[in-house]
Amino acid sequence: MTTLRAQPSDSARTSTDRLDSWKEIATYLRREVRTVQLWEKNEGLPVHRHFHKRLGSVFAYRSEIDLWQRRVSRTQHDQAAPAGWLKVFSSGKNPALSPPAGSGAREAYLKGRYFWNQRSEKALRKAIVCFESAMREEPGFALPYSGLADSLTLLSFYEIASPAEVMPAARRAAQKAIELDANSAEAHASLADVFLHFDRDWQAADREYRRALQCNPDYALGYHWYANLLAARGQHGAAHMAIMHALEINPVSIITLVWAGVTSHLAHQFDEAIRHYQSALELDPQFIWAHMYMAQALEQKRDFKLALQEFETAARLAEGNNCVKAMMAHAHAASGDAASARRILEELSSAASRQCMPSYDIAATYAALGESHRMVDWLNRACRERNMKLFTLAQDPRFDPLRHYSGFKRIVEQVGLPH
Repeated sequence: MTTLRAQPSDSARTSTDRLDSWKEIATYLRREVRTVQLWEKNEGLPVHRHFHKRLGSVFAYRSEIDLWQRRVSRTQHDQAAPAGWLKVFSSGKNPALSPPAGSGAREAYLKGRYFWNQRSEKALRKAIVCFESAMREEPGFALPYSGLADSLTLLSFYEIASPAEVMPAARRAAQKAIELDANSAEAHASLADVFLHFDRDWQAADREYRRALQCNPDYALGYHWYANLLAARGQHGAAHMAIMHALEINPVSIITLVWAGVTSHLAHQFDEAIRHYQSALELDPQFIWAHMYMAQALEQKRDFKLALQEFETAARLAEGNNCVKAMMAHAHAASGDAASARRILEELSSAASRQCMPSYDIAATYAALGESHRMVDWLNRACRERNMKLFTLAQDPRFDPLRHYSGFKRIVEQVGLPH
């Protein structure tokens, strides 16, 4: 949580002194927005919140920032970045395992994480380039390998690339990160994500998430991802605690806000899910996945008009991502517009695409159409392809209409999830 700071004197409160957004603050400091948000959290960068206004509405004063920079420079002997920045990269581990402050490898890693957090295909591919650059410059630096693993995992999760194509490389990268730094929270969390989404090895994923949090109890992403496993098991109370703890550590993480919504969604708490998505969209109105998951929650509330509007926005921002199309088909089917749903399914089946087929979401659409045999066929295909979304199968409300069906129950057992 942000601590309250003394307000600047009246002489300092001029229109030219004030910076009225994260973007203006970042521009003034010549850094990325994500960087200055981390500096506020870890280094006491003086940023103020407007009371009674939307989450993420911030302001700062140049005079305060200048004083902060001088203090940091004196404390850190004029290093290029605050020493606490080392904590962000190495999670309190041996500094010898990380490159020195100001190195090109560290800068490349930071840029990679900035792009990775945007979650678009274009940004993820930029992130991979950055992580590979950091690896070439500092082969012994563990974190870029973790970043590469996480980027490949997301390419597969968002069905941009097939799991068989990229997940073995993601595993190797995560294992290399652990080899270089056995106490890296990031590395263990990366490997846990491979176990969760690709191997569906729930015990191994649990072990690695716990190991990550043991390495760094303040690693927000570790709690965020651990919440996914807990929700998949139906441990919704524990999942809620984990994701909310992640938000306590990093309240301005857009993707964590989105997944707080997903965690609530899987618990069938759709109003709460919508509140989290709204908070994410206040921080970034163009965030693809906030629109997509918002659409799913609105669909469960049977507000199909707004749901389809959100899906249209997500499809436009995602530039034709297949999984967004398949989810939109489900919304049409659930609303009673079977013709539109079948038209989208036909387009997905017939169109040549470099993306993999969204088999899990197609199965959900057939569930909404009441076609249980086709649902099972597509779920079996999802299992063969190791579709990354299968971890939600036992909790996904889209399958509620056919959850009693014996073929569905067999697949849940095959995946290894509790009913």
